[in-house]
Amino acid sequence: MAVDTIFSFLTYPRRNRPEEPLAPGVQIPIANDKLCSMLGGVFNNAGNDCVVPVIFSSDDAQVNPVRDELLALVARPNLRTATPLAARLQLSTSGQSGMGLLFICLGDDGGRRRVVLSRFPADEGIVAERNAAQLTVQFVEQVFLKSAYSYKAATYVATGRADQLWSGHIVDRQINAGSKAVADYWIIDFLKSDFATTAAAGTKRLANAMKDAIASVTSVEVKTQIAAAAQLAGNLPARTMSISDFCDRFGFAPETKEAVLSKVKPSRLVNERFRFDAGEFASHIKYKQVELDNGAVLTAPADRFEDVFQATQRRGHGAQHTFSTTGLVIDERLKKTK
Repeated sequence: MAVDTIFSFLTYPRRNRPEEPLAPGVQIPIANDKLCSMLGGVFNNAGNDCVVPVIFSSDDAQVNPVRDELLALVARPNLRTATPLAARLQLSTSGQSGMGLLFICLGDDGGRRRVVLSRFPADEGIVAERNAAQLTVQFVEQVFLKSAYSYKAATYVATGRADQLWSGHIVDRQINAGSKAVADYWIIDFLKSDFATTAAAGTKRLANAMKDAIASVTSVEVKTQIAAAAQLAGNLPARTMSISDFCDRFGFAPETKEAVLSKVKPSRLVNERFRFDAGEFASHIKYKQVELDNGAVLTAPADRFEDVFQATQRRGHGAQHTFSTTGLVIDERLKKTK
C-alpha cells in the first residue's frame, strides 16, 4: 500500500457553536520526511489497527451523508471534497474532546482506493501560535509530532461496486471509558455509523431464527407467513436492516414476529443492523417442507416451492389442499425419519 494524497485540517470543538466556520485546510505534499513517513505508517497499518467493524446508518432511501462525502472524495480528491468531512468532525466535537488535527489520506491498496481518516489531539500551546488565516505544513508537523501515537482512525476501501463504502473499520487509541471500544462522538456523531454485524453473520442469524421459529410453533398461519417470507427473501436487495426490520418488511402478524424474535439469542441482537445477503440466506434455508395430515411430506427448494408444487384449496373441505407436480423420477429413498 502507498499513500498518495494527504489533507489536513485543524478542527475545534464546535458542537455547541455551529455558526463558527471551519479553518482552511492544507494538502500535505508527499515527501521523504518524518511527517509523511509517520502518516504513511498510519495508512499502511490501518487494515490491522482498525479492528472494530462499522456500517453506515441509513434512512429509508438507503442514504448516508458521510458515505456520500466519501464517494465524492474518492471520485475527485481535493481540498473542496475533503472539507465537508472536516466540517462534520468539528460540528461533532464537544469541549471535552478539545481541538484535533484531522488527516484524510488516500492511496492504493491492491488496485483499490483506501481512505483513512485519523484524528490526533492538538497541543493548545502550539495552536495558540497558529496564524488563523492559514494552516501550514510546518504547523501541522509541529502539532502532529507531539502526539503521533494517540489517535482515532477509520478506514474504508472503495471496491468500485454500487454498494461500495457502506462498511469500514475503526479504532480509538485515546479511549479511556471502561468497556467502550470507541468514543460515541467518533462513531455515532461524526461517522453516522453503527457497530457492524457482518452481512454473513447477520443473515445467518436471521435464517436460523426463522428456522427455529417455524419448528417451534403449532400455528399454521404463523408457519405460512414465515415460509412465504423465506421464499421471497431471495429477491431482497442488499440493504441494511435488522431482524426486526425484516419482520416488519414482510408484514408479519404480531404473533409471527414474536415467534421469530424470540429465537434470536441474545435478544439485544434483534435490532442490530446488517446488510442482508440473499446468497447467504439461501445457503441456510435451502428447502421448504410441507407436511399433510395424511402423512405426505413435500420438499422442494425454498425459492421454487410454489413452482414445483401447484396447490389448490378444495372447496367444501375446509383447509384441505391438493398438491400436484410433474417431473422425472431420479431417485427413491427409504428413511427412518422425515
